[in-house]
Amino acid sequence: MAAIAAILAVCSACSSSSNSASSASSQPSTSASKLTGTPIKLGSILTITNPAWDNSQVAATNIAWQDYINDDLGGIHGHPVQITNCDDQGNGALTTQCMTNLLSSGVVAFVNNSSLTFGDVALPQMAAAKVASIGGWPITTQEYTSPYVFPTTPGAAGSYPSLAVYFRATGASKLAVVVEDTPAGIEVGQAVSKMWKGLGGTSASYFSFDPTAPDFTPVMAQVAAAKPDAVILAVGASAAGRLFQAVRTAGITAKVGATSTAAVNSVFSTAGSAANGVYFSFACIPPTSSGADSALYRHIMSTFAPSQELTNQTCVAASSLEYMLYILDGIKGPITRSSVLAQLRLKQPWAGFLTHPMDPALATSATPSIWNPYNTVAQYTNGKYTPVTTTQSGPLSDLINSADGVMWFTGTKPGNG
Repeated sequence: MAAIAAILAVCSACSSSSNSASSASSQPSTSASKLTGTPIKLGSILTITNPAWDNSQVAATNIAWQDYINDDLGGIHGHPVQITNCDDQGNGALTTQCMTNLLSSGVVAFVNNSSLTFGDVALPQMAAAKVASIGGWPITTQEYTSPYVFPTTPGAAGSYPSLAVYFRATGASKLAVVVEDTPAGIEVGQAVSKMWKGLGGTSASYFSFDPTAPDFTPVMAQVAAAKPDAVILAVGASAAGRLFQAVRTAGITAKVGATSTAAVNSVFSTAGSAANGVYFSFACIPPTSSGADSALYRHIMSTFAPSQELTNQTCVAASSLEYMLYILDGIKGPITRSSVLAQLRLKQPWAGFLTHPMDPALATSATPSIWNPYNTVAQYTNGKYTPVTTTQSGPLSDLINSADGVMWFTGTKPGNG
């Protein structure tokens, strides 16, 4: 899992159009201004202004939860929450600047750090200051192993393994992986193919394509000729819609999966009916799901970020913010850097919010910070997602778990035993 995450991080394209990191937080709401306690300051380092990864959705979710906590909950122990987002643009120098500025401002913790360069550049500085990072979207090995990072999901490393395990568990034997023709894309193809064979699949092959090509039919014709039982599309949102169309044009009847990056309205608008039947890997349950967590999630976002599309990014961000709220609310006495870190290090299991439950016992020695290694898989049809089901018996049973009525999948056996 960590190896695949590190590979995905390679595909970053840094932008240096500005020489300063930008920070922003919402103005205090009416309720927040009436709270008498000193503000609880939190920082969030996000790659936003970058063609490879746009975390503006996470920034919007941060502010929505800030306002929800202050307006609806009366803050935390009477203290208003103040979240400052800092856009590092995927530029290491700006990541360092974000970290320096936020530490100087007095943040007691970070939440939802989702950055191309945070793990390599800013994490050592944060650890030296003994400040915790809660939730977020880990992509580097450092984030999976640091004793100062506490994610709520497996991040980038959970996407492809969950699809592979689901397809294999439902009888697929031959796998095709379609990747962008870049060094990082080729590495992903090789890594997933190797994993497939480890799951007992008979064969796996990968096919590369140029995401700027006017026609994706030729590469999908090659895939069709290989006659796979399952296809994983390692593709971003920009090319996904046309790639889904090419799958149908090529007459591929195998199960087709993609990561949640492509599960957005812009892709579905381009793909039309060609997106129907595609399986997506999610770090948390899809936004159309039923249940109290989903209802609260939709309420908060519709109230405090009404124009924001609900995606896997916003869902993961919401989970991180609920975990932050759970941790901070449980602190007896002043909320400080040391008290936040101490509360996290109690390693108490958490029921999760929109995710599989978290338990330190689920972490492996290779990824000690990941207390929840699971992703779920859901099939898309006409704007609705249907979580998949499969048997939990057989040789892959250790990689499949059911929680809250949802099937969850992982590429690494949970637990150190």
